[in-house]
Amino acid sequence: MAGRYVVVGAGAVGATVAAQLHLAGTDVVLIARGSNLDVLRAKGLRYMRPDGVRMVPVPVAAGPGEVTLRPDDVLVLAVKSQNAEEAIAEWAWQPVVDDDEERPAATTLPLVLMQNGLDTARTALRRFATVVDSVVLSGASHVRPGEVVSPGSPLAGGFYLGDAPTGAGEHAQRIAVDLRAAEFAVQVVPDIARWKVGKLLANLWWNLDALYRRSRLRSKLGDALCAEAEVVLEAAGYDQRTSTPDELDRSWFESVDVPGHRRGGSSTWQSLARGGSAEGDYLYGEIVLLARMNGLRAPLNEAVQARLATMAQRHQRPRSLPMSDIADLLGYTGVARPLAALL
Repeated sequence: MAGRYVVVGAGAVGATVAAQLHLAGTDVVLIARGSNLDVLRAKGLRYMRPDGVRMVPVPVAAGPGEVTLRPDDVLVLAVKSQNAEEAIAEWAWQPVVDDDEERPAATTLPLVLMQNGLDTARTALRRFATVVDSVVLSGASHVRPGEVVSPGSPLAGGFYLGDAPTGAGEHAQRIAVDLRAAEFAVQVVPDIARWKVGKLLANLWWNLDALYRRSRLRSKLGDALCAEAEVVLEAAGYDQRTSTPDELDRSWFESVDVPGHRRGGSSTWQSLARGGSAEGDYLYGEIVLLARMNGLRAPLNEAVQARLATMAQRHQRPRSLPMSDIADLLGYTGVARPLAALL
C-alpha cells in the first residue's frame, strides 16, 4: 500500500478515484483549480452514486506549491490529454523531501496516467523514470463544480494497468492493490499499449456524441472512422490484438441510474457542455498524426478533429451539428459544405 496518492485533476475520473481512495481510508490529496477548487474547499465533494449522495471531505490543494511531496507518494495524472504536458512539466521537478534530502519527483515517485489516447505515455516517459499507464473504464460525469456523478455499481469502475511502455511491472501490481481496496475492478496486463489502442478505437466511435445526436448515420460514421484508423495504426506498427485474456467481470461495474441525474454523454461531450477544451487532437488527431508520419491520409478523422476543435473554440453546445453533415462526410450527397457553414 502506498503512503499517499496525489491526484492531479479533479474532473470525473480524478474526483472519483480520490473519493474512493478516501472512503477506503487511503491517504489522498486532490489537486483542483478554478471554481471547482473553490467549491471543494468550501463544501467538500458532492459524490453521487446509485446508492445515494455522499459529501466526501477529501483534502484538496491548488497545486504543488501547497503540497510537500514525500518519498512514499504516488502521483496520479487525471487531467485531460490536452492538459497533460503542462501538468507533467509542473510536477516532474518538484522536490521530494526524504530525511532532509531533496530529490526530484521525476526520479523518485511513480506517475500513474489516466488519459485517453497514446500520447501521454510518451510525454511522461520523457521526464518520469517510473510510469504506470492505464485504460480507464468509468461512466462518471463532471459538469458542475464540486460535483461528480459516478454510476458504476456495485464497484465504482475498472482499470487495466501496466508499467509503461509495455510491461505488467511491480509498480502496477502495487497500485492495483490500493485501487481494488477502493472498490475498483483492476487487471494488470503485460501489454498495456495494446489495450490503449483498443480504447482509442472505442473513443473514436463514442466521442462522436459530442458532435451529433444518436442515429444510424452517426453509428456508420463511427464505424468508418475506426476502419480508417485501423489501417493507419497497422501502418504505424501498432498491434491491435489483445494477447492477454480479459479477466475483468464487467457486471461488477455496470452503469446504473443515479436518482435525479441522467448522464449527458462522453467525456468529450462533458468538456463541450462545460465550455472547456476538447481532447479531439489526441483522439482523432492521433490518427491524423500517425497517418501523416507514414505517408497516408485519414480524411474522416481529420474532419472530425477540426469540428471538435472549432466547436470548443467557439463554446458551442454539444450535438449541434446536423445529420446532413454526416451524410456529406460519408459521401452520400456528393456535397461537402465548408466547416464554417456548419458551425
